This record gives sequence, structure tokens and C-alpha cells, in this order.
Amino acid sequence: MAKKKQRTIVGSPLTPTLLDELGALSNFPPSSEDFKPDGNWVNTYRIWTCHGYRQSGNDNVGFVRLKRIPDSDKAFALNVHQEVVETDGILNIIEANIKCVKSQLAVPVEWRLSSCFIDANGNEITQLRTETSGSKKKGVLRIQTGGHTFKSKEPPWLTCDWCILEAIQHLKFSKKSLLIFDMLEGLSVLKENQRLSYRGFYPMKIGDKNIPLHCFVQLGSGVLPCEYWLDDHHRLLVVTSMNKAYILDEKAEKITGKIVKEERKSYEKRKKTQRK
Repeated sequence: MAKKKQRTIVGSPLTPTLLDELGALSNFPPSSEDFKPDGNWVNTYRIWTCHGYRQSGNDNVGFVRLKRIPDSDKAFALNVHQEVVETDGILNIIEANIKCVKSQLAVPVEWRLSSCFIDANGNEITQLRTETSGSKKKGVLRIQTGGHTFKSKEPPWLTCDWCILEAIQHLKFSKKSLLIFDMLEGLSVLKENQRLSYRGFYPMKIGDKNIPLHCFVQLGSGVLPCEYWLDDHHRLLVVTSMNKAYILDEKAEKITGKIVKEERKSYEKRKKTQRK
């Protein structure tokens, strides 16, 4: 009987150092002193997941791209484009256009979101498309989806998970940085009583490069603990939560495209084999 291959359990929460050990990091895009969190920028994050073992099951599964467009001294637009690769190269694409008020939480005041699935042949599965819109005005939170409108009292401090990725780049690296809020996960599901705080400074090294990092942690009802890792210029480099990581990577879109092609090629190969 052949011996089973030994697999080593990861056994600890994901951190940038552990991601490096697991081969999920090669480097970060060059740091820029000109980076301004309140400016016009585009950040693209590769989405990586861990199966729980060091040797196998750890894969890139997609990307999310955030584009910040200043609108005025008090507002800006945050455009989100996310692609996640499913079985057989089926692709889930989410796009969101969010109008935000400048604040510690990048509060969303109006938004539109669409979600669609592209099948293994490159065609949209039209019956799975969803369109959602929402607004936060005059004390009322309103969400419209599937021909229905849902209303509730506006939470005093509200943001969404994508907006946090923008807002956190403005926070001070200080133990006094503490935010308490409610969060619209995916701009649709309300998760109350969230706390975001500064955990501290962490030295890190990739190859021969020293990369000082600062960590914020989010804890709250209905969500897994989430850690945000920023460089000295307040640029968000990594987000980790349980078995998933978002890693700043200029090649994330290209890597995802390659994964889709490989998955669909494998799917076609299996289909041909089944016909024989």
C-alpha cells in the first residue's frame, strides 16, 4: 500500500510573513512617497485562499480592483470591480459604483451594484444576474433589489466592507485610532457593532528588503476577525481573514485571466473524455 503524503497543518492565523512562507507573496508594488490616500488612485488586490495545509490547496482565486475618484472637497466615488473564479472556470463578476462622503468611515450615501456569472463557455448565465441599488438619506437606509424596496432606520455610523479598504488608509497609526460602526457587507447585509482599532507596528522582510508594516484589526458581530496591513505611506498592502487574503498586486488581473483559461481548458478536456 502506497504511503499517504504527509501534510502540515498551517496552524496559525494568516499574516504577511506567513503568506510569504506559503509562497503567496513575491513582492509588493514599489512603495511611493507620492501616494495620497485622498487622491485619485487605483489599487488592485489578488484574492488568495488557503485550504489549511502548507503543501497544497493554496490558490489564487480572483482579484478586486478599487478606483477612487475625488468628486469634491466633501465627496468621492469608489468604483469596485471584482472577479472570482469558480469550478470549471465559471466567473462571478461584481461591479459597484459607490458615492461616498469624506469621513473616517468613507460613508456610502448612494450606490449601484451588479453581479453576474459567466459560464465555462464564456456566456453570461442571465437568470443569475442581480441588480441592486441603495441610498442613505434623511435618516433612512433604502435598498432596492429584485423589484423590492427594503427600508430601515439609518444606523448612526455606517460603512461597507469595500469602503473600509479606502477609509483605513486615512487612519493614524495610533492606539487612539478606534472606530465603532455598522457595516453593509457586500452593500446588502447589515453587520452591526463592528470595532476597528490599531494593533501596532510589525517589522517584515521579503528577500533582502525590510518592509515596515502597521496592522489594524476589525472585530464585530457576524464577521470573522479581519486584519489590515499598511506600509509607512498608509497604502493598504494586505488584508487577511481566516483562510483568505487580499494582496496588493499589479499583476492580479492577468493572473486571474490565466486561471480562467486553464480551468476552462481542463473543463473542455473532461467533456471530451466523457463523450468517448
